[in-house]
Amino acid sequence: MRKGLGKGLLSDQRGFTLLEMLIVISIAGVLAAAAVPRFTNAIALANTSRVQSDLQVLNSAIVLYQAEKGAYPSAIGDLGDYVLDIANVKPPKGKCQLRSGQIEEITAAAYELSDDKTEATCQSHKLGDFGRKE
Repeated sequence: MRKGLGKGLLSDQRGFTLLEMLIVISIAGVLAAAAVPRFTNAIALANTSRVQSDLQVLNSAIVLYQAEKGAYPSAIGDLGDYVLDIANVKPPKGKCQLRSGQIEEITAAAYELSDDKTEATCQSHKLGDFGRKE
């Protein structure tokens, strides 16, 4: 008979019970459920900041274009002399926050000019429409 393989060795081993494991998994689930909405809200705020930044740059370029040429641009692509790599300045995909408190899904493939050509827009929303609710 071998030493150490008797009942005494196995009976001293301890582990977690099924109930303890279920409690730990439940707690982890609750914590994860609380973290996911915060993460998605952070993405919406990041997209909002990017849209605000892009629209500010485009609006500044529109002012420069108008001052130099005496007319407003007819399309966003006309701002190539004032915005580096204008062809790749596009809105992010995903959710974005409007000042009204509404969360909007951004589906536009490009920024556009307002009807009077004086401002850049994203899905018909101007710079002042984006941001946190005041």
